[in-house]
Amino acid sequence: MKLNKFFLLFILLLFFTSCAFLLKPIESDKEKLLYTHLKFWENIRIDGIIEANYKSYVFRKNITIKKNNHALRIDIYDSGIFGMQPTPFISAYYDSVLTIRTPDQEIEHISIEDDNYFSLLFNLNDLFVLKDDILKNKRLFLENLIITFSDNMKISEIRNNTNSTKIYFNYLQDMDSITFLKEEKNIINIQIDKITHPIEEINRLK
Repeated sequence: MKLNKFFLLFILLLFFTSCAFLLKPIESDKEKLLYTHLKFWENIRIDGIIEANYKSYVFRKNITIKKNNHALRIDIYDSGIFGMQPTPFISAYYDSVLTIRTPDQEIEHISIEDDNYFSLLFNLNDLFVLKDDILKNKRLFLENLIITFSDNMKISEIRNNTNSTKIYFNYLQDMDSITFLKEEKNIINIQIDKITHPIEEINRLK
């Protein structure tokens, strides 16, 4: 009887000790996933199709988004006949000021230094210092922004409570689409064809 009790105690001790050791690799794996995902956004090029629907204005065109740690460039363009010689439709460039070139070649400069979306976009790596909160809650509250993470530690939603806007990041294996909503209405949807990390373009977004 004493032997059986000792054996049972040994088995229980082994079980709980094993659980303690097993939890650490799982948490460590999620931390690596989070780090990898935040690094993914450092230098990136996204090519795809944008569908915009706002009030009575609707269009579907090609889009290229380029981003590094200092600047963001978005080009929306017509593909041209048989996809040759694409023509810029709208171009936008942001470093500290947003510069927009419209179809009639007018240029508009907009100061958006206080926009939290843009501030967050260029500092995603800084979120890693808050990894404990992210791993625990899969959510961050940053002033008026709420950032939600998936089970795979990928950003799945950014919500701005000040202006009732949301950005959804949808994934199959890689990022599949990005959806922008305002007051629960679908405003913009970007279907992603290709994602690359062209280091050679980092210093020449303009």
